[in-house]
Amino acid sequence: MIPSIDDRLASVVRALTEVILPHLPPEASLAREQAHLSIGHLQILRAQIDAAPAFEREELADAVALARTLGEAMTGHDTPRAALAAAAGKAEAVDSANGGQVREQCLAVNQAIEALIAAVSANGNAADQARMTALVIGHEQARAHKDRVWCAPFGFDTL
Repeated sequence: MIPSIDDRLASVVRALTEVILPHLPPEASLAREQAHLSIGHLQILRAQIDAAPAFEREELADAVALARTLGEAMTGHDTPRAALAAAAGKAEAVDSANGGQVREQCLAVNQAIEALIAAVSANGNAADQARMTALVIGHEQARAHKDRVWCAPFGFDTL
């Protein structure tokens, strides 16, 4: 029987906690710090692993929504707009069960958004630049809240 992902992560946490950390000399402060950081990340991964696919699909859906909104709102910039539409269309067709493909498509959509932003920033008219800025900031405010909720187990943010 193959151990579950959770069991394997727990095993790594135990190895770091019970075997490696006790054998690190006190003067190896950086190594000790990194071991504690690794343990913390592994514990968060254990807590988030079941929700990760849905979170990644939501990130992709948000990226596609921003891509569609920007593509419709910008005038001109046909080449980056076409790439944006193509990336968004391909992303919408992704099989939601394939996490790797979800991440790959999210990256592609975000890269297409970045290219449109660069084109509008460099060569767009003032109205497109202002509209683009407002749309991106509005999108990112909502996305930042979702990311803050997702990262709450780190304890860096008090929400």
